[in-house]
Amino acid sequence: MGNKSSQKLDFNPDLNLLESLANFAEPPPDFNACLNAQGMYETMRFVLRLSPRNHDLVDSLSSGIHTVSEVSPEAFQAYSTYLHETVHWWQHVGSTSGLVLSLCYLAQSHSSLRQLRAVLAEIGGKKSLKRWADDVLVQGKDHNPDVLTAANIAVNNALDVEFYKRYAMVPKKAEEVVNHSHFESVGHCYFIVYGQLLGMLSDTVDPEFAALPNAPKWESIYADLRNRKHVGFYCGSPVYRPRVGLHAIFEGQARFIQLQFLDRPRRQSLTCEYMRSLGFLSGIYVEAFEEFLRLSESDWPSTIDDPLISLFLLICDLAINPTRGFPLDIVNMERFIEDVDVGVRFSLLSSAVRELPHLRQEILSCSRDEYEKVADELTAFCKYDHPFQALRAIADWAGMLPSLRELMEEHRTFEFNETNQPIRVFFSHFVSFSQDRLKRPEFFCWPGAWFVGDRASWEIGEIWLRHLSLFSDRGDKPGVYAREWPTRSPVAVKDMFNRFYVGVVLYDLVRQWILQDGPFLYEFDWLTQDFSQTQIEEWAKSIFERLFGMNPDNFEVFD
Repeated sequence: MGNKSSQKLDFNPDLNLLESLANFAEPPPDFNACLNAQGMYETMRFVLRLSPRNHDLVDSLSSGIHTVSEVSPEAFQAYSTYLHETVHWWQHVGSTSGLVLSLCYLAQSHSSLRQLRAVLAEIGGKKSLKRWADDVLVQGKDHNPDVLTAANIAVNNALDVEFYKRYAMVPKKAEEVVNHSHFESVGHCYFIVYGQLLGMLSDTVDPEFAALPNAPKWESIYADLRNRKHVGFYCGSPVYRPRVGLHAIFEGQARFIQLQFLDRPRRQSLTCEYMRSLGFLSGIYVEAFEEFLRLSESDWPSTIDDPLISLFLLICDLAINPTRGFPLDIVNMERFIEDVDVGVRFSLLSSAVRELPHLRQEILSCSRDEYEKVADELTAFCKYDHPFQALRAIADWAGMLPSLRELMEEHRTFEFNETNQPIRVFFSHFVSFSQDRLKRPEFFCWPGAWFVGDRASWEIGEIWLRHLSLFSDRGDKPGVYAREWPTRSPVAVKDMFNRFYVGVVLYDLVRQWILQDGPFLYEFDWLTQDFSQTQIEEWAKSIFERLFGMNPDNFEVFD
Protein backbone atom coordinates (compact mmCIF):
# COMPACT_ATOMS: atom_id res chain seq x y z
CA MET A 1 0.00 0.00 0.00
CA GLY A 2 2.89 2.35 0.53
CA ASN A 3 4.74 4.58 -1.91
CA LYS A 4 7.50 6.53 -0.24
CA SER A 5 8.49 10.10 -0.99
CA SER A 6 11.96 11.32 -1.77
CA GLN A 7 13.82 13.86 -3.93
CA LYS A 8 15.01 16.82 -1.92
CA LEU A 9 14.32 20.31 -3.23
CA ASP A 10 17.28 21.65 -5.16
CA PHE A 11 17.64 25.42 -4.92
CA ASN A 12 18.83 26.15 -8.42
CA PRO A 13 18.60 29.85 -9.28
CA ASP A 14 19.30 29.09 -12.94
CA LEU A 15 16.05 27.24 -13.54
CA ASN A 16 14.09 28.70 -16.44
CA LEU A 17 11.03 30.48 -15.06
CA LEU A 18 7.52 30.18 -16.33
CA GLU A 19 6.77 32.06 -19.49
CA SER A 20 3.55 33.40 -18.03
CA LEU A 21 2.25 33.02 -14.99
CA ALA A 22 -2.03 39.55 0.93
CA ASN A 23 -3.16 39.64 3.41
CA PHE A 24 -6.63 41.03 3.18
CA ALA A 25 -8.05 37.58 3.82
CA GLU A 26 -6.54 34.64 5.59
CA PRO A 27 -5.52 31.76 3.31
CA PRO A 28 -7.82 28.74 3.23
CA PRO A 29 -7.41 26.64 6.35
CA ASP A 30 -5.17 23.65 6.46
CA PHE A 31 -7.02 20.35 6.46
CA ASN A 32 -6.24 18.48 9.68
CA ALA A 33 -7.02 14.78 9.63
CA CYS A 34 -7.04 13.64 13.23
CA LEU A 35 -6.69 14.91 16.73
CA ASN A 36 -3.23 16.17 17.70
CA ALA A 37 -2.31 16.90 14.07
CA GLN A 38 -1.73 13.33 13.00
CA GLY A 39 -1.92 14.57 9.42
CA MET A 40 -2.52 17.65 7.32
CA TYR A 41 -2.98 18.79 3.73
CA GLU A 42 -1.71 22.34 3.11
CA THR A 43 -3.83 24.03 0.49
CA MET A 44 -1.45 26.76 -0.68
CA ARG A 45 1.69 24.64 -0.48
CA PHE A 46 0.14 21.51 -2.01
CA VAL A 47 1.81 19.28 0.59
CA LEU A 48 0.46 16.20 2.37
CA ARG A 49 1.91 15.91 5.87
CA LEU A 50 1.85 13.11 8.44
CA SER A 51 3.25 12.90 11.93
CA PRO A 52 6.63 11.12 12.14
CA ARG A 53 5.02 8.12 13.86
CA ASN A 54 2.34 7.82 11.18
CA HIS A 55 5.02 8.03 8.49
CA ASP A 56 6.82 5.09 10.09
CA LEU A 57 3.63 3.05 10.35
CA VAL A 58 2.47 3.77 6.80
CA ASP A 59 5.92 3.10 5.35
CA SER A 60 6.00 -0.24 7.17
CA LEU A 61 3.22 -1.49 4.89
CA SER A 62 4.62 -2.71 1.62
CA SER A 63 2.73 -2.34 -1.63
CA GLY A 64 0.11 -4.96 -2.29
CA ILE A 65 -2.97 -6.46 -0.67
CA HIS A 66 -2.78 -7.30 3.02
CA THR A 67 -5.08 -9.33 5.23
CA VAL A 68 -6.32 -7.47 8.28
CA SER A 69 -4.44 -9.87 10.54
CA GLU A 70 -1.16 -8.80 8.91
CA VAL A 71 -1.68 -5.15 9.88
CA SER A 72 -1.37 -3.94 13.45
CA PRO A 73 -4.23 -1.82 14.87
CA GLU A 74 -1.86 1.14 15.15
CA ALA A 75 -0.76 0.82 11.52
CA PHE A 76 -4.37 0.45 10.41
CA GLN A 77 -5.26 3.67 12.25
CA ALA A 78 -2.26 5.43 10.72
CA TYR A 79 -3.31 4.34 7.26
CA SER A 80 -6.79 5.73 7.88
CA THR A 81 -5.15 9.10 8.52
CA TYR A 82 -3.14 8.71 5.31
CA LEU A 83 -6.38 7.95 3.45
CA HIS A 84 -8.02 11.00 5.01
CA GLU A 85 -5.22 13.29 3.85
CA THR A 86 -5.11 11.70 0.42
CA VAL A 87 -8.83 12.42 0.09
CA HIS A 88 -7.98 16.07 0.73
CA TRP A 89 -5.46 15.89 -2.11
CA TRP A 90 -8.16 14.34 -4.31
CA GLN A 91 -10.57 17.10 -3.36
CA HIS A 92 -8.08 19.77 -4.38
CA VAL A 93 -6.80 18.22 -7.60
CA GLY A 94 -9.67 15.95 -8.68
CA SER A 95 -12.91 17.84 -8.01
CA THR A 96 -13.99 20.81 -10.09
CA SER A 97 -14.42 23.05 -7.02
CA GLY A 98 -11.01 21.95 -5.74
CA LEU A 99 -9.35 22.71 -9.06
CA VAL A 100 -10.88 26.19 -9.03
CA LEU A 101 -9.71 26.69 -5.43
CA SER A 102 -6.18 25.43 -6.10
CA LEU A 103 -5.63 27.32 -9.34
CA CYS A 104 -7.18 30.62 -8.21
CA TYR A 105 -4.06 31.06 -6.06
CA LEU A 106 -2.01 30.83 -9.25
CA ALA A 107 -4.43 33.15 -11.04
CA GLN A 108 -3.46 36.08 -8.83
CA SER A 109 -0.19 36.15 -10.77
CA HIS A 110 -1.24 34.88 -14.18
CA SER A 111 -4.35 37.01 -14.64
CA SER A 112 -2.53 40.32 -14.10
CA LEU A 113 0.99 39.67 -15.34
CA ARG A 114 0.74 42.25 -18.15
CA GLN A 115 -0.69 44.90 -15.81
CA LEU A 116 1.94 44.25 -13.13
CA ARG A 117 4.78 44.67 -15.61
CA ALA A 118 3.21 47.89 -16.91
CA VAL A 119 2.96 49.29 -13.38
CA LEU A 120 6.59 48.43 -12.63
CA ALA A 121 7.76 50.07 -15.83
CA GLU A 122 5.90 53.32 -15.06
CA ILE A 123 6.10 53.86 -11.30
CA GLY A 124 8.55 51.23 -10.02
CA GLY A 125 7.87 48.82 -7.20
CA LYS A 126 5.19 49.82 -4.67
CA LYS A 127 4.20 47.43 -1.89
CA SER A 128 1.45 46.93 -1.39
CA LEU A 129 0.07 47.88 -4.77
CA LYS A 130 -3.37 48.01 -3.18
CA ARG A 131 -2.21 50.64 -0.68
CA TRP A 132 -0.60 52.72 -3.43
CA ALA A 133 -3.73 52.62 -5.63
CA ASP A 134 -6.05 53.41 -2.72
CA ASP A 135 -3.88 56.35 -1.64
CA VAL A 136 -3.83 57.78 -5.16
CA LEU A 137 -7.61 57.68 -5.33
CA VAL A 138 -8.12 59.13 -1.85
CA GLN A 139 -5.54 61.91 -2.25
CA GLY A 140 -6.52 62.71 -5.82
CA LYS A 141 -2.92 62.66 -7.04
CA ASP A 142 -2.27 63.21 -10.72
CA HIS A 143 -1.10 59.91 -12.22
CA ASN A 144 -1.14 58.32 -15.62
CA PRO A 145 -4.70 56.96 -15.79
CA ASP A 146 -3.55 53.91 -17.74
CA VAL A 147 -1.15 52.94 -14.95
CA LEU A 148 -3.78 53.46 -12.26
CA THR A 149 -6.20 51.36 -14.30
CA ALA A 150 -3.61 48.60 -14.65
CA ALA A 151 -2.90 48.68 -10.90
CA ASN A 152 -6.61 48.55 -10.06
CA ILE A 153 -7.13 45.59 -12.40
CA ALA A 154 -4.35 43.66 -10.66
CA VAL A 155 -5.66 44.60 -7.21
CA ASN A 156 -9.28 43.83 -7.98
CA ASN A 157 -8.42 40.50 -9.62
CA ALA A 158 -6.42 39.50 -6.54
CA LEU A 159 -9.11 40.69 -4.13
CA ASP A 160 -11.84 38.84 -6.00
CA VAL A 161 -9.83 35.66 -5.51
CA GLU A 162 -9.54 36.39 -1.79
CA PHE A 163 -13.26 37.14 -1.54
CA TYR A 164 -14.09 33.93 -3.39
CA LYS A 165 -11.87 31.81 -1.15
CA ARG A 166 -13.24 33.25 2.08
CA TYR A 167 -16.87 33.06 0.97
CA ALA A 168 -16.67 29.62 -0.64
CA MET A 169 -14.74 28.07 2.24
CA VAL A 170 -16.72 29.37 5.23
CA PRO A 171 -19.75 31.35 4.00
CA LYS A 172 -21.33 31.77 7.42
CA LYS A 173 -18.25 33.76 8.54
CA ALA A 174 -17.98 35.86 5.39
CA GLU A 175 -19.34 39.07 6.93
CA GLU A 176 -15.98 40.79 6.42
CA VAL A 177 -16.13 39.89 2.74
CA VAL A 178 -19.69 41.09 2.16
CA ASN A 179 -19.02 44.42 3.90
CA HIS A 180 -15.65 45.09 2.28
CA SER A 181 -15.50 48.26 0.18
CA HIS A 182 -14.04 46.38 -2.81
CA PHE A 183 -16.63 43.57 -2.74
CA GLU A 184 -19.19 43.76 -5.55
CA SER A 185 -21.29 40.58 -5.37
CA VAL A 186 -21.07 36.82 -5.01
CA GLY A 187 -21.88 36.40 -8.69
CA HIS A 188 -19.04 38.76 -9.60
CA CYS A 189 -16.52 36.75 -7.55
CA TYR A 190 -17.50 33.49 -9.22
CA PHE A 191 -17.60 35.15 -12.65
CA ILE A 192 -14.05 36.50 -12.20
CA VAL A 193 -12.59 33.31 -10.69
CA TYR A 194 -14.08 31.04 -13.35
CA GLY A 195 -12.97 33.45 -16.05
CA GLN A 196 -9.44 33.41 -14.68
CA LEU A 197 -9.45 29.61 -14.51
CA LEU A 198 -10.59 29.24 -18.10
CA GLY A 199 -8.14 31.90 -19.23
CA MET A 200 -5.22 29.98 -17.72
CA LEU A 201 -6.41 26.64 -19.13
CA SER A 202 -7.07 28.19 -22.53
CA ASP A 203 -3.55 29.63 -22.66
CA THR A 204 -2.21 26.21 -21.73
CA VAL A 205 -4.17 23.78 -23.95
CA ASP A 206 -7.04 25.42 -25.84
CA PRO A 207 -6.40 28.98 -27.09
CA GLU A 208 -9.33 28.84 -29.51
CA PHE A 209 -11.81 27.54 -26.89
CA ALA A 210 -12.51 24.56 -29.13
CA ALA A 211 -13.45 22.43 -26.13
CA LEU A 212 -13.36 24.62 -23.02
CA PRO A 213 -16.27 26.95 -22.24
CA ASN A 214 -15.62 30.33 -23.84
CA ALA A 215 -15.63 32.62 -20.82
CA PRO A 216 -15.16 35.88 -22.80
CA LYS A 217 -18.60 35.27 -24.34
CA TRP A 218 -20.19 35.39 -20.89
CA GLU A 219 -19.38 39.07 -20.40
CA SER A 220 -22.47 40.57 -22.06
CA ILE A 221 -24.82 38.11 -20.35
CA TYR A 222 -23.28 38.82 -16.97
CA ALA A 223 -23.40 42.58 -17.58
CA ASP A 224 -27.11 42.32 -18.37
CA LEU A 225 -27.79 40.56 -15.05
CA ARG A 226 -25.80 43.18 -13.19
CA ASN A 227 -27.61 46.03 -14.92
CA ARG A 228 -31.01 44.45 -14.26
CA LYS A 229 -30.00 44.04 -10.60
CA HIS A 230 -30.57 40.30 -10.61
CA VAL A 231 -30.11 39.01 -7.07
CA GLY A 232 -26.53 37.94 -6.43
CA PHE A 233 -25.06 39.80 -9.40
CA TYR A 234 -25.02 43.51 -8.51
CA CYS A 235 -23.25 45.61 -5.92
CA GLY A 236 -25.33 45.73 -2.75
CA SER A 237 -27.36 42.65 -3.65
CA PRO A 238 -28.70 40.55 -0.77
CA VAL A 239 -26.29 37.69 -0.06
CA TYR A 240 -27.51 34.20 0.76
CA ARG A 241 -24.92 32.41 2.86
CA PRO A 242 -25.34 28.65 3.29
CA ARG A 243 -24.50 27.27 6.72
CA VAL A 244 -21.61 25.16 5.44
CA GLY A 245 -19.06 25.68 2.70
CA LEU A 246 -16.07 23.96 1.17
CA HIS A 247 -14.11 23.65 4.41
CA ALA A 248 -16.81 21.80 6.35
CA ILE A 249 -17.82 19.67 3.36
CA PHE A 250 -14.23 18.69 2.57
CA GLU A 251 -13.60 17.78 6.20
CA GLY A 252 -16.87 15.91 6.60
CA GLN A 253 -16.30 13.92 3.44
CA ALA A 254 -12.74 12.98 4.42
CA ARG A 255 -13.69 12.06 7.98
CA PHE A 256 -16.59 9.76 7.09
CA ILE A 257 -14.51 8.09 4.37
CA GLN A 258 -11.90 7.48 7.07
CA LEU A 259 -14.55 6.03 9.40
CA GLN A 260 -15.86 3.70 6.69
CA PHE A 261 -12.29 2.47 6.25
CA LEU A 262 -11.90 1.83 9.98
CA ASP A 263 -15.30 0.16 10.16
CA ARG A 264 -15.07 -2.09 7.11
CA PRO A 265 -13.10 -5.07 8.51
CA ARG A 266 -15.16 -5.35 11.71
CA ARG A 267 -17.73 -8.08 12.27
CA GLN A 268 -19.89 -5.60 14.15
CA SER A 269 -20.08 -2.02 12.93
CA LEU A 270 -18.66 0.77 15.05
CA THR A 271 -21.30 2.89 16.72
CA CYS A 272 -21.43 6.63 16.12
CA GLU A 273 -21.67 7.13 19.87
CA TYR A 274 -18.38 5.28 20.40
CA MET A 275 -16.61 7.20 17.65
CA ARG A 276 -17.91 10.43 19.15
CA SER A 277 -16.46 9.46 22.52
CA LEU A 278 -13.06 9.09 20.83
CA GLY A 279 -13.28 12.57 19.33
CA PHE A 280 -13.84 11.52 15.72
CA LEU A 281 -17.31 13.08 15.47
CA SER A 282 -17.05 16.65 16.68
CA GLY A 283 -16.41 20.18 15.46
CA ILE A 284 -15.60 20.83 11.82
CA TYR A 285 -15.69 17.08 11.06
CA VAL A 286 -19.46 16.86 11.60
CA GLU A 287 -20.66 20.35 10.67
CA ALA A 288 -21.62 19.28 7.15
CA PHE A 289 -23.10 15.95 8.29
CA GLU A 290 -25.28 17.61 10.91
CA GLU A 291 -26.45 20.15 8.32
CA PHE A 292 -27.25 17.24 6.00
CA LEU A 293 -29.30 15.61 8.77
CA ARG A 294 -31.12 18.88 9.48
CA LEU A 295 -31.99 19.63 5.87
CA SER A 296 -32.94 16.05 5.02
CA GLU A 297 -34.90 15.68 8.28
CA SER A 298 -32.95 12.54 9.14
CA ASP A 299 -31.85 11.20 12.51
CA TRP A 300 -28.29 10.44 13.52
CA PRO A 301 -27.49 6.87 12.41
CA SER A 302 -26.53 4.45 15.13
CA THR A 303 -23.63 2.80 13.28
CA ILE A 304 -20.98 3.75 10.73
CA ASP A 305 -22.25 1.19 8.20
CA ASP A 306 -25.66 2.89 7.97
CA PRO A 307 -26.66 3.63 4.33
CA LEU A 308 -27.38 7.21 5.36
CA ILE A 309 -23.64 7.85 5.74
CA SER A 310 -23.01 6.53 2.24
CA LEU A 311 -25.75 8.84 0.96
CA PHE A 312 -24.08 11.77 2.70
CA LEU A 313 -20.79 10.93 0.97
CA LEU A 314 -22.52 10.79 -2.41
CA ILE A 315 -24.05 14.21 -1.77
CA CYS A 316 -20.58 15.55 -0.87
CA ASP A 317 -19.27 14.11 -4.14
CA LEU A 318 -22.03 15.80 -6.13
CA ALA A 319 -21.75 19.09 -4.24
CA ILE A 320 -17.99 19.55 -4.75
CA ASN A 321 -18.20 18.78 -8.47
CA PRO A 322 -20.15 21.59 -10.13
CA THR A 323 -20.44 21.15 -13.88
CA ARG A 324 -21.55 24.49 -15.33
CA GLY A 325 -18.90 27.10 -16.11
CA PHE A 326 -16.35 24.29 -16.05
CA PRO A 327 -16.15 21.72 -17.57
CA LEU A 328 -19.51 22.43 -19.26
CA ASP A 329 -20.58 25.81 -20.59
CA ILE A 330 -23.09 27.98 -18.77
CA VAL A 331 -26.61 27.47 -20.08
CA ASN A 332 -28.44 29.82 -17.71
CA MET A 333 -26.36 32.60 -16.15
CA GLU A 334 -29.18 33.40 -13.72
CA ARG A 335 -28.52 29.99 -12.10
CA PHE A 336 -24.75 30.41 -12.05
CA ILE A 337 -24.38 30.82 -8.28
CA GLU A 338 -26.83 28.01 -7.63
CA ASP A 339 -24.96 25.81 -10.10
CA VAL A 340 -21.40 26.37 -8.87
CA ASP A 341 -21.51 27.38 -5.20
CA VAL A 342 -20.67 24.20 -3.27
CA GLY A 343 -22.52 25.27 -0.12
CA VAL A 344 -25.69 26.00 -2.09
CA ARG A 345 -25.40 22.73 -4.00
CA PHE A 346 -24.91 20.81 -0.76
CA SER A 347 -27.97 22.49 0.78
CA LEU A 348 -30.23 21.77 -2.20
CA LEU A 349 -29.07 18.16 -2.57
CA SER A 350 -29.50 17.51 1.16
CA SER A 351 -32.97 19.07 1.13
CA ALA A 352 -33.91 16.83 -1.79
CA VAL A 353 -33.59 13.79 0.48
CA ARG A 354 -36.50 15.14 2.51
CA GLU A 355 -38.64 14.80 -0.64
CA LEU A 356 -37.02 11.53 -1.70
CA PRO A 357 -36.91 9.68 1.66
CA HIS A 358 -36.39 6.25 0.09
CA LEU A 359 -32.83 7.33 -0.77
CA ARG A 360 -31.86 7.06 2.90
CA GLN A 361 -31.79 3.27 2.55
CA GLU A 362 -30.84 3.02 -1.12
CA ILE A 363 -27.04 2.63 -0.90
CA LEU A 364 -26.30 -0.80 0.55
CA SER A 365 -23.24 -2.03 -1.32
CA CYS A 366 -21.58 1.22 -2.50
CA SER A 367 -21.76 -0.03 -6.08
CA ARG A 368 -21.48 1.78 -9.39
CA ASP A 369 -25.14 1.06 -10.12
CA GLU A 370 -26.15 2.64 -6.81
CA TYR A 371 -23.94 5.65 -7.48
CA GLU A 372 -25.43 6.17 -10.93
CA LYS A 373 -29.06 5.63 -9.86
CA VAL A 374 -29.03 7.79 -6.71
CA ALA A 375 -27.01 10.52 -8.41
CA ASP A 376 -29.55 10.53 -11.23
CA GLU A 377 -32.48 10.99 -8.83
CA LEU A 378 -30.79 13.73 -6.83
CA THR A 379 -29.47 15.74 -9.78
CA ALA A 380 -32.76 15.45 -11.68
CA PHE A 381 -34.68 16.70 -8.64
CA CYS A 382 -32.29 19.67 -8.19
CA LYS A 383 -31.99 20.35 -11.94
CA TYR A 384 -28.25 19.67 -11.93
CA ASP A 385 -26.25 17.73 -14.51
CA HIS A 386 -25.54 14.08 -13.78
CA PRO A 387 -21.82 13.80 -12.92
CA PHE A 388 -21.25 11.42 -15.83
CA GLN A 389 -22.20 14.19 -18.26
CA ALA A 390 -19.26 16.31 -17.16
CA LEU A 391 -16.84 13.39 -16.85
CA ARG A 392 -17.65 12.22 -20.38
CA ALA A 393 -17.07 15.73 -21.70
CA ILE A 394 -13.62 15.76 -20.08
CA ALA A 395 -12.88 12.33 -21.53
CA ASP A 396 -13.78 13.66 -24.99
CA TRP A 397 -11.41 16.63 -24.77
CA ALA A 398 -8.34 14.59 -25.63
CA GLY A 399 -9.95 13.64 -28.96
CA MET A 400 -10.63 17.30 -29.71
CA LEU A 401 -7.38 18.89 -28.53
CA PRO A 402 -3.97 17.66 -29.76
CA SER A 403 -2.38 19.94 -27.16
CA LEU A 404 -4.22 18.08 -24.39
CA ARG A 405 -2.96 14.75 -25.74
CA GLU A 406 0.54 16.22 -25.56
CA LEU A 407 -0.12 17.36 -21.99
CA MET A 408 -1.30 13.90 -20.95
CA GLU A 409 1.90 12.45 -22.39
CA GLU A 410 3.80 14.93 -20.21
CA HIS A 411 1.73 13.67 -17.28
CA ARG A 412 2.71 10.09 -18.11
CA THR A 413 6.43 10.88 -18.09
CA PHE A 414 6.51 13.97 -15.83
CA GLU A 415 8.58 15.69 -18.51
CA PHE A 416 6.46 18.82 -18.43
CA ASN A 417 6.81 21.77 -20.77
CA GLU A 418 8.25 24.73 -18.86
CA THR A 419 5.54 27.16 -19.97
CA ASN A 420 2.81 27.41 -17.31
CA GLN A 421 4.29 24.33 -15.66
CA PRO A 422 2.33 24.37 -12.36
CA ILE A 423 -0.91 24.75 -14.33
CA ARG A 424 0.11 21.88 -16.61
CA VAL A 425 0.87 19.69 -13.60
CA PHE A 426 -2.43 20.37 -11.87
CA PHE A 427 -4.66 20.25 -14.93
CA SER A 428 -3.15 17.00 -16.24
CA HIS A 429 -3.76 15.41 -12.84
CA PHE A 430 -7.34 16.65 -12.90
CA VAL A 431 -7.94 15.11 -16.33
CA SER A 432 -6.33 11.81 -15.29
CA PHE A 433 -8.39 11.75 -12.09
CA SER A 434 -11.58 12.45 -14.05
CA GLN A 435 -10.83 9.64 -16.49
CA ASP A 436 -10.51 7.14 -13.65
CA ARG A 437 -13.48 8.61 -11.82
CA LEU A 438 -15.63 7.97 -14.89
CA LYS A 439 -14.53 4.33 -14.87
CA ARG A 440 -14.88 3.76 -11.13
CA PRO A 441 -16.99 6.54 -9.55
CA GLU A 442 -17.95 4.27 -6.69
CA PHE A 443 -14.34 3.95 -5.53
CA PHE A 444 -13.73 7.70 -5.44
CA CYS A 445 -17.06 8.29 -3.68
CA TRP A 446 -16.60 5.54 -1.05
CA PRO A 447 -12.89 4.60 -1.02
CA GLY A 448 -13.05 3.57 2.63
CA ALA A 449 -15.61 0.92 1.72
CA TRP A 450 -13.63 -0.30 -1.29
CA PHE A 451 -10.18 -0.32 0.23
CA VAL A 452 -10.79 -3.06 2.79
CA GLY A 453 -12.48 -6.45 2.74
CA ASP A 454 -13.85 -8.45 -0.15
CA ARG A 455 -14.12 -5.37 -2.40
CA ALA A 456 -10.35 -4.75 -2.33
CA SER A 457 -8.57 -5.74 -5.53
CA TRP A 458 -5.42 -5.17 -7.54
CA GLU A 459 -7.38 -2.80 -9.80
CA ILE A 460 -8.39 -0.67 -6.81
CA GLY A 461 -4.78 -0.69 -5.60
CA GLU A 462 -3.51 0.47 -8.98
CA ILE A 463 -6.02 3.32 -9.09
CA TRP A 464 -5.02 4.33 -5.57
CA LEU A 465 -1.32 4.40 -6.47
CA ARG A 466 -1.98 6.48 -9.58
CA HIS A 467 -3.54 9.24 -7.55
CA LEU A 468 -1.34 9.61 -4.51
CA SER A 469 -0.24 13.13 -3.64
CA LEU A 470 2.64 14.60 -5.58
CA PHE A 471 4.36 16.22 -2.62
CA SER A 472 4.68 15.28 1.04
CA ASP A 473 6.90 15.63 4.06
CA ARG A 474 8.97 12.84 5.60
CA GLY A 475 9.04 11.37 9.04
CA ASP A 476 12.81 11.46 9.46
CA LYS A 477 13.67 15.03 8.40
CA PRO A 478 12.04 18.42 7.70
CA GLY A 479 11.20 19.73 4.26
CA VAL A 480 9.00 18.89 1.29
CA TYR A 481 9.73 16.01 -1.06
CA ALA A 482 8.52 14.68 -4.38
CA ARG A 483 7.03 11.23 -4.39
CA GLU A 484 8.95 8.51 -6.20
CA TRP A 485 7.09 6.99 -9.16
CA PRO A 486 8.35 3.64 -10.47
CA THR A 487 7.14 4.44 -14.01
CA ARG A 488 8.78 7.89 -14.15
CA SER A 489 12.40 8.98 -14.36
CA PRO A 490 13.80 10.31 -11.06
CA VAL A 491 15.40 13.12 -13.06
CA ALA A 492 12.01 14.10 -14.53
CA VAL A 493 10.36 13.93 -11.12
CA LYS A 494 13.04 16.12 -9.56
CA ASP A 495 12.85 18.64 -12.38
CA MET A 496 9.04 18.79 -12.14
CA PHE A 497 9.30 19.30 -8.40
CA ASN A 498 11.88 22.09 -8.61
CA ARG A 499 10.02 24.02 -11.28
CA PHE A 500 6.68 23.62 -9.50
CA TYR A 501 7.97 25.12 -6.28
CA VAL A 502 9.78 27.92 -8.09
CA GLY A 503 6.28 28.82 -9.25
CA VAL A 504 4.80 28.49 -5.75
CA VAL A 505 7.43 30.89 -4.33
CA LEU A 506 6.71 33.35 -7.11
CA TYR A 507 2.94 33.19 -6.54
CA ASP A 508 3.47 33.90 -2.85
CA LEU A 509 5.64 36.95 -3.52
CA VAL A 510 3.24 38.36 -6.12
CA ARG A 511 0.32 37.95 -3.72
CA GLN A 512 2.29 39.82 -1.07
CA TRP A 513 3.21 42.56 -3.53
CA ILE A 514 -0.38 43.20 -4.53
CA LEU A 515 -2.19 42.88 -1.21
CA GLN A 516 0.11 42.85 1.80
CA ASP A 517 1.55 46.03 3.32
CA GLY A 518 5.02 45.99 4.83
CA PRO A 519 8.25 44.36 3.64
CA PHE A 520 8.34 41.12 1.69
CA LEU A 521 8.37 38.02 3.88
CA TYR A 522 10.50 35.07 2.78
CA GLU A 523 8.94 32.38 4.91
CA PHE A 524 9.93 29.42 2.78
CA ASP A 525 11.91 27.40 5.30
CA TRP A 526 9.08 24.85 5.22
CA LEU A 527 10.51 23.75 1.87
CA THR A 528 13.85 22.61 3.23
CA GLN A 529 16.15 22.89 6.23
CA ASP A 530 19.31 22.54 4.14
CA PHE A 531 19.74 26.24 3.44
CA SER A 532 20.10 29.28 5.67
CA GLN A 533 17.45 31.97 5.79
CA THR A 534 19.81 34.30 3.93
CA GLN A 535 20.21 31.74 1.12
CA ILE A 536 16.46 31.22 0.93
CA GLU A 537 15.84 34.96 0.72
CA GLU A 538 18.39 35.47 -2.03
CA TRP A 539 16.97 32.53 -3.98
CA ALA A 540 13.41 33.88 -3.71
CA LYS A 541 14.47 37.37 -4.72
CA SER A 542 16.27 36.00 -7.77
CA ILE A 543 13.11 34.18 -8.86
CA PHE A 544 11.10 37.40 -8.64
CA GLU A 545 13.75 39.47 -10.41
CA ARG A 546 14.08 36.98 -13.25
CA LEU A 547 10.40 37.43 -14.10
CA PHE A 548 9.83 41.12 -13.35
CA GLY A 549 13.27 42.68 -13.80
CA MET A 550 13.30 44.25 -10.33
CA ASN A 551 14.67 42.98 -7.04
CA PRO A 552 12.14 43.14 -4.19
CA ASP A 553 14.75 45.03 -2.15
CA ASN A 554 14.21 47.99 -4.46
CA PHE A 555 10.48 48.30 -3.73
CA GLU A 556 9.02 51.26 -1.87
CA VAL A 557 7.23 49.71 1.11
CA PHE A 558 4.06 51.08 2.74
CA ASP A 559 3.52 49.96 6.32
